[in-house]
Amino acid sequence: MTPDSDAALRHAQDELAEIFGNIAAFWGFTRTQGRAFGLLFLSPAPLGHAEIRDRLGASAGSTSMTLSSLQHWGAVSRQGREYVAQTDLWKLITGVFNRRERAQIDDAIDRLTSILAALDAVRAPSPELHFARARLSRLLDFFELGRRFLDAFVARHRVSGLLTSIAQRAARFPALLRHWGQDVRVGP
Repeated sequence: MTPDSDAALRHAQDELAEIFGNIAAFWGFTRTQGRAFGLLFLSPAPLGHAEIRDRLGASAGSTSMTLSSLQHWGAVSRQGREYVAQTDLWKLITGVFNRRERAQIDDAIDRLTSILAALDAVRAPSPELHFARARLSRLLDFFELGRRFLDAFVARHRVSGLLTSIAQRAARFPALLRHWGQDVRVGP
């Protein structure tokens, strides 16, 4: 490459690293993870640990942890002692959704199911307990629908059937939303 070409590529890599750093921070990852991914994404050849560390201005330990976490998320892979970015962004995004968001949704569904089972075991439920059970049941329906939507998104399936299901269940949620602010407090 010519000196002008080298400088232009370096500038483009630095800018993309910053763009991905901002995106990563927004989604709860570290800026360094995003910057490393951006640098590798726009690198025409695999990069070694030392070059990545120097380009990011990060410590050796931080660079190692960053590259290890990016490998865990499927954002980069190793080729010998060097690293390359996953360039299929759909595969990257759906992999993260499947690992991170799916685990949270599954946990919520499991816990809501357990709470509902405990409420169902009460022999003489009060009106307040009936209220709580109805609200939790609607919330469980919402999370199960969310899981189906996430599964369709990750698998790249058509969502027309899912959208029909959403439309059919939408009638259940206005009552929940109408009363939401009356008995649920968020913040101080």
